[in-house]
Amino acid sequence: MSRSLHGRERRMALHSGTYVPLPLRPWLKFLLLPGVMSAFLSMTPFFLLASAASAQSSSRQYVYLSLPGTPPSSPSSLISGFSQTSQTGVLNAIAGSPFTDRLEGGLVAIDGLGRFLFVLNPQSNDISMFQIDQTSGALTEVTGSRFTVPPTVNPNLAPSQPISIATEASGSFLFVGYLSGDFPGDSAVVSLSINTSGSSPALLTVQSIDISNGGAPIQLLTDPKGLHLYVGLGTNTMTTGGAEVFSIDSTGALVFQGAADALSDSGDAYAIDPLDRFFFAGGHGAAGGFLESCTISPVDGTANTCLPLLFLDSGDVPTSMVAENSGKFLYVGLNESAGNVVIAYSIDQTTGTLTQLLGPLNGIQFASGSAVADPMGPYVYAAQFTTPTVIHAYQVDAQTGNLVEIFGSPFSAGGTASCCGGLAISGNSTQAISGPAVSIFPSTAIFSAVVGTTSPTQVFSIVNTGNQLLAINSISITGANASDFSQTNTCQATLAPNTSCSVSITFTPATMGALTANLQISDNAPGSPQTLVLNGTGIAPAPAVTFSPSSLSFPNTTQGASSASQTLTVISSGNATLHISAVSLAGPNPSDFSFTNNCAAPLAPSSNCTISVVFSPTASGQRTADLLITDDAPGSPQSITLSGTGITLAPALTLSPSAPSFPVTTQGISSAAQTLTVTNSGNAALTISSMSLGGADPLDFSSTSNCTAPVAVGSSCTISLVFNPLASGQRAASLLISDNVPGSPQTVSLNATANPAFTVSAASGSSTTAAISAGQTAQFQLQLTPGAGFTGTVSVSCSGTPVGAACQVPASVSLANGAATNFTVAVTTSGSALLPPATPLRFLPLTYVSLTILSLALLVLFSASVLSPKLVQWLFGRRSFSSDNKSRFSDGALAPEARRFCAGFATLRSVLSVAVFCLMFALSGCGGGSTTVAPPPPVVTPSGSFPLTITLSANSSSGQPLQLPPIQLTLTVK
Repeated sequence: MSRSLHGRERRMALHSGTYVPLPLRPWLKFLLLPGVMSAFLSMTPFFLLASAASAQSSSRQYVYLSLPGTPPSSPSSLISGFSQTSQTGVLNAIAGSPFTDRLEGGLVAIDGLGRFLFVLNPQSNDISMFQIDQTSGALTEVTGSRFTVPPTVNPNLAPSQPISIATEASGSFLFVGYLSGDFPGDSAVVSLSINTSGSSPALLTVQSIDISNGGAPIQLLTDPKGLHLYVGLGTNTMTTGGAEVFSIDSTGALVFQGAADALSDSGDAYAIDPLDRFFFAGGHGAAGGFLESCTISPVDGTANTCLPLLFLDSGDVPTSMVAENSGKFLYVGLNESAGNVVIAYSIDQTTGTLTQLLGPLNGIQFASGSAVADPMGPYVYAAQFTTPTVIHAYQVDAQTGNLVEIFGSPFSAGGTASCCGGLAISGNSTQAISGPAVSIFPSTAIFSAVVGTTSPTQVFSIVNTGNQLLAINSISITGANASDFSQTNTCQATLAPNTSCSVSITFTPATMGALTANLQISDNAPGSPQTLVLNGTGIAPAPAVTFSPSSLSFPNTTQGASSASQTLTVISSGNATLHISAVSLAGPNPSDFSFTNNCAAPLAPSSNCTISVVFSPTASGQRTADLLITDDAPGSPQSITLSGTGITLAPALTLSPSAPSFPVTTQGISSAAQTLTVTNSGNAALTISSMSLGGADPLDFSSTSNCTAPVAVGSSCTISLVFNPLASGQRAASLLISDNVPGSPQTVSLNATANPAFTVSAASGSSTTAAISAGQTAQFQLQLTPGAGFTGTVSVSCSGTPVGAACQVPASVSLANGAATNFTVAVTTSGSALLPPATPLRFLPLTYVSLTILSLALLVLFSASVLSPKLVQWLFGRRSFSSDNKSRFSDGALAPEARRFCAGFATLRSVLSVAVFCLMFALSGCGGGSTTVAPPPPVVTPSGSFPLTITLSANSSSGQPLQLPPIQLTLTVK
């Protein structure tokens, strides 16, 4: 039994190619009558155009989700497939789902006819292409898949790193955005043709568009008709936002049309109104996230008329946007500090204004690229990458915009992905217009002009937004004040689909106040005639004044002198004659300015006069005044600000360089002269009265100068500086320049480094320390090595020797030619093995002993020695005689007889001593005293460690004594 098919079932039957017997309707029988059929066939092209979209699109909808492998580069990704139940939005897994994807997977797109699924492979830099079974939704990868984009614009470089993808309504083209484009630093958008003419479907590269403004094509969108491609830009090499608009021609080539919004900061997410009226953009900057709504021009797809930014809460950044099928609500996914949320906004159907309705919506999250709206029903689908991954299905509440999760949701994807998957749904918008349709753009017309004058021309476009030929019967201006408006146009009798013509309108009011009229287009579109309301305002004639420039600023001028004059142009910018009654000066310093003018006569509209102003400062510093123009224009008197700076005559000193740079110089010699150029940068003669050196080391520097005469303005003199270091190390001084410049004296810092005139060290094999015994001589071998360029004589002296020691050094050492010179320091010490007697011997002073007594004492001693030959033997040792009669002495002990002799001799010595004493006493009368003197003890250098100081002295090449550190030696006496 046959049955009739309705709605989706009928479309499925037509597109599946399956013949289904249908009942013969009465109207169909009528068409089969002769004559009626021929008339019907003559109208066939119009019916074909009207039904083209529905005849080409699949009647059944499928949803596909890419599940990239873990990690994303792993070639183990899956594609989950679902068929959608149109009445409920429920998703049913397709048999065989999930399907294996050989590569890593990513964002996905379905062509406008629902035949193919395209999957981006970001790491592999290519595109996988799957054929969709129209009956079951099963996927089969086409032969030749994966498809890559070869080099096009640049033969040496091909686009890489695909990051965005989109298709268009006709099912003919695929568009892919690449992070790296045809040239280093650029991005690219590539247009590819979906070729089904061969044995296997394929993607053919049509064109590559390089994006060189620093933006990356983070999102691609096409309008419902597939006429324009919108390239949403994000950050690549610089902060970039907004979208670029390209028209799509019949071959898939892209032609730039303009911009689709006015984002000044980074773009993050974009969306298009399904009714093709508004373009939405979301971005963020230093102040936080924001949304923007712009009106799309039906003429070229651009959207340059934008509403003020809608700023989000602090920290909120838009990550995704979804505009649902009816065009009434926009859903924005936000990245908040507490997580991802979704906010619902209503869309004003006339202006596109966004108003927040709900949010955050409870438990709903939209990930970038994984949330889509059903183009044919009130459903929104969003993937959630949990374990396992699921798809949430929501129904849009037509009244509140709330998203209500449908029965059975969420639906399992049959696999798991951690992120980055793409979600797509097949089908085209059901909002397509069939037949001719008219849109007038812009949709508002507001004019103003002075009574009796004509306003600037405004241009309006008449666009055929339908899919059939538009017949234009007439274009006219009607209404209450039609005579105040006029129009010219470029429109022909017919207008093809998606084309436009223009109407230029001017306004010439005859009276003051609000005036209205209507632009009417009579045509074959529904709602004819189409009407655009024209609103005008007639303005009463009145004088007005403008100035060029709007203020006068004078250059710095010397006090007592006058600047060059500056001219102020006074323009009669109104529509009535301007009368200037007075020109005057006011403000803080009116006496510093003067003027002349030719503005006495009345000024007709658009004519002008001039005022010449001169600045003559009476004091230094900032000087200001107001030039007042009294007239009959509104706002009289008008005020123009005058400003200038007075300067006082005074010299100024500029040094070049600001401080000299001396080379490292050896102590004792002079550096090359360094020149300072002194320039008089003031406005009066410069007089330098003196120059002197001060600071820490003034003797280490010297200066000469030719700055004795006054230095004229702009002229220069020079100062020559020489570094003559008297000491080594960092040396610093100040050059003081006394002059007639304010702030005198001027100070120039002098800094330089000096190397030592020579270095001192122990000679090879020697040391600065020595240890000897008392009575020995210590020798120190020292070496002087001259510094670069030093030649001269070094005087040497020694100090610090201990008792009984003497230090010997050369009086001087000569240094020349960089050769090292050695010299010796000899330290002689004193010492003895004999110890001084316990009781010192006392001797009678010769001054108190007479010569007679002395002679007698000597005689007695001599006689005793003669009387006792043994005495000699005792004194010199025992003597024995050998057989050869030669004497011999022995050092043996004393003989016993010698000992006895000594005892007797002692007695005899005592007697003789008493006798001598008495004799001496008698001879001297015993009345005077006598004194005994101890002999001096022997000098011995004491033991210990003693520091010796070797002092060096030398003069510089200019005869100044150098500051030389002493040499420290250490002498140890044992």
